[in-house]
Amino acid sequence: MSALTEIYVDNVTRHLPEESRPDIAAEITATIDDMVYARLGEDADSSPDHTATVEREVLEELGDPVALSREYSNSPQHFIGPKSYPLFLWSLRWILPAVGLLAILTNVVVTLATSPDVQIGELIGKTVGSTVTALLTAFAVITIIIGLGDRSSDGGAAETMRKRKSGTWTIDDLDRRDSHSRQIRAEAGLGLVFIVALAAIPFIPTTLLYVGHLNNGETFINPDLGVGWLVGYWAFLALMAAVEIIKFTTASAKPAVALIGGIVDVAMAVFLTIALLTQPVLHLELTNTANADIQQIITVIAIWTIVIWDQVSTWRIYRRNRR
Repeated sequence: MSALTEIYVDNVTRHLPEESRPDIAAEITATIDDMVYARLGEDADSSPDHTATVEREVLEELGDPVALSREYSNSPQHFIGPKSYPLFLWSLRWILPAVGLLAILTNVVVTLATSPDVQIGELIGKTVGSTVTALLTAFAVITIIIGLGDRSSDGGAAETMRKRKSGTWTIDDLDRRDSHSRQIRAEAGLGLVFIVALAAIPFIPTTLLYVGHLNNGETFINPDLGVGWLVGYWAFLALMAAVEIIKFTTASAKPAVALIGGIVDVAMAVFLTIALLTQPVLHLELTNTANADIQQIITVIAIWTIVIWDQVSTWRIYRRNRR
């Protein structure tokens, strides 16, 4: 497969679901090769330049890779735009569950703190209501951010439509940027945003979640927590950010970087687990004595769930980019 065919196939498959890309890429590549060989036939002029010319003719006959990808897709991809659609799906698949888990954790902790005798119905009702609101808000934010980026980015859906209206697609319209690199950069950028949000947690007041009456609007974190614990927390976040910056600048998900990121995530989880089990990390007025143990267990379970989720996401990205 020549570099030009590889770029063309990449332009087609980047708009398709990840699990179907390898098979479809192999099918399109075989089709292109067969068409090229058939046209060359017994042609005595089999020079590299002539072969390259025939290859360009075949690719232009197949047409716009965006249009071709729609023929392989089982569902329309017009909501965000073909070029941003894979990132949109990735964001919904990984960010929404994390937001939902954090919302559940927050509501359970607050309910246990405000109700000494917790009723299971009350706990479920408040948690479900608040979690649905958080998920809808996260969905709206993800859609707006990616949608605006898609409209403003070079080569977005609007640009693709303009090209198709202005004339017949040619090989010069081919997007020669590597889709894997762009996807890795986008995911690393979202990871950095998430890390910044985590770094701000010690400063977030309870009024932000409308429970400021519980501790006079102070932070969720115990103000008497030792400075060393906060410094350690931010140091781990700095290491996590460094990993994401490496991914962003190199536009690659090398196994060494993925391994280092996984080690840092696990070390961070161990650090938080020790902190939660050895001292009051949450503000004392948010921790009900009768339910303190339950709060700690729920928080630790949530931390390890997020870490495992992140490892699965990281290694999925690595395996995808090995193909």
